[in-house]
Amino acid sequence: MLGAIIMTNSASFETYFIQGIAGEFDSGLAFFPEGRYVDSSSLNDIIGDHNHFPCNTTGEMEVWTTNPDLKARTQWECINYFSQDDLRELGCNSLFEFLVSEDGEYYSLGAAWQPHCLSVTWSDGDQKDVEAAIYEYLDSESLPAQQGL
Repeated sequence: MLGAIIMTNSASFETYFIQGIAGEFDSGLAFFPEGRYVDSSSLNDIIGDHNHFPCNTTGEMEVWTTNPDLKARTQWECINYFSQDDLRELGCNSLFEFLVSEDGEYYSLGAAWQPHCLSVTWSDGDQKDVEAAIYEYLDSESLPAQQGL
């Protein structure tokens, strides 16, 4: 279920990346807020090394955005665009509000889904090791940029 996002006015756009994850007896989602993108291949390696049961990414990465200029990075991403007018018609103040509303795609995640941070959600189990490994990966990816490489 983490690259730079092309945005003309990032303060006014919302973007969320959701990647399905499946194991033999469980399934879940990796949720990445804007600016915390991990590609599916890297995520697959991370969860394979750090999850407490065998699992892998599955399906396309769902990208939900209010940015009309956002383009898919790979053929395995599906962009779902909503304009501010679309959200108002749905009675929502934000894209996140729509995603977790009763009519949204991720209503079942409820209060456990926190938009301000990366999260991995399983129906069973402790995903803190996977989340920590993803944060470590993101930090290591940002080091070359910080060092001017």
